Amino acid sequence: MILIATPADVLTTSHRFLSVPDDGALSVAYVAAALRRFAGTVCPCSPKTLLKVMIDSHRSLMSDSEEFASQVEAVIEDLVSVGDLLELTDVVAVDERIKGTWLFSAPPGFVIHHGGVAHIIGLSSDEQTPLPVAIRDRVVLQGVSRRIFPADGENLGPLLKSLGLREISSDSWLRRPRLATAHDLVTRAKSRLSSMERLGDQDGIQVFNHLSEHRSYRRCWEQLANQSGQFVIRRPQAYGADRWGYAEIASGQIVKVLEFPETGDRSRGCDVAWRLMMALRSLEEHPVSYCLEKVGDSGAFDFFFPIPDWAKRSLRFAGEEVPARACLMSFDIPVAQVAAVQHFLAEMLFLAQQSD
Repeated sequence: MILIATPADVLTTSHRFLSVPDDGALSVAYVAAALRRFAGTVCPCSPKTLLKVMIDSHRSLMSDSEEFASQVEAVIEDLVSVGDLLELTDVVAVDERIKGTWLFSAPPGFVIHHGGVAHIIGLSSDEQTPLPVAIRDRVVLQGVSRRIFPADGENLGPLLKSLGLREISSDSWLRRPRLATAHDLVTRAKSRLSSMERLGDQDGIQVFNHLSEHRSYRRCWEQLANQSGQFVIRRPQAYGADRWGYAEIASGQIVKVLEFPETGDRSRGCDVAWRLMMALRSLEEHPVSYCLEKVGDSGAFDFFFPIPDWAKRSLRFAGEEVPARACLMSFDIPVAQVAAVQHFLAEMLFLAQQSD
C-alpha cells in the first residue's frame, strides 16, 4: 500500500534520524543538528552555501520560508559561537584562493565548564555526535549546545579524552578576558589614561556616573555638563555603533580619553566599558546586582545591567537564556550549577546578588 507522507511525517522522521526530540515545533536543537549533518558533508563552504543546502532540503516543508531562513542564519552564527563550525579567520587554509568568510567543520572535542559539565563541540562527516552509543545516550540537547552532566564524583575529562576527543580550555572556548580584581582593572585603566591625549570632537558625549546610587543602568547616564573626575563615556558616530572609552573630565571638558577597544584588542568597546563600569561601582561599595530566585529545578537569574558577550556566552552554556522577566535579560540555570555561576559573576564581573 502506498501512503502519502505529509510535511509533518517527513519532519518527524528527520527528528528521529537526528536523535532530536520532536515537540511539534521546529526547535533550535533540530536546526542545529541538521546543520551539523550537512556541514560534515559540504564544508568547507561559505555560510550562504550551508544556508542554501539547509533551505533546499526543507523546501515545501515550511509554511514560512523567510522565517525559516532567518532561523537557520541565526543558528549558523550560534554554531560558530559554540565552536562546532570555524570561520576562515580561525583556521589556516591551505588553498590561498579561498577568500571571504568560509566555514570549516571543527574536529570533535569538548570543554569542561561550570559544575564539571562537558560541552561537546565539533562534528564528523558520518556521526551527528562523535561518541560511542553508551556515552551518546547521556548527551542533553539545549539549543545549539550538547552537554553531558557528570554523575556524583565523576570527572568527565579523562573519559572523553580516552574516546579520542580533544579537550579545549574553558578560557579559550569562552574567549573571556584575563582574571583581574576590580581594583586592578580600574588601576590599569587609570594608568593607561594618564598617557592618552585630549579628545577632539566632544559633541553628543554621554557620561556614566558610577557614583550615582541609582540601580537603573539607564538612569546612571548623563549628558556631558559640569562633571569632574574619571568616568566611562560613550559618543555617537555618524556611521556605526557608539564609541566607548574612559575619560578624565574637568568642569565638563574631556581632558584625556582612553578609547575602547585598545589597539590589538579584539573585544567590543561596549564589553570592555561595561566590565569597567561594574568594577568602578564595586569599588564605590554599591556593586551592580542581579536577582536570583529558585524556580523548580533551576535558579532564575535576572539582570538589570548589560553584560559582555563573553559572559552571556558563559551563562547560555551553563543554562538557558529565557524571555526577560521585567529586566534586561534572564537566564535559567540548573540548581547544581548555580553556585559556580554566582562565583563566576562575582569573580569576573564583580556582581552581587540583590538582597531582599
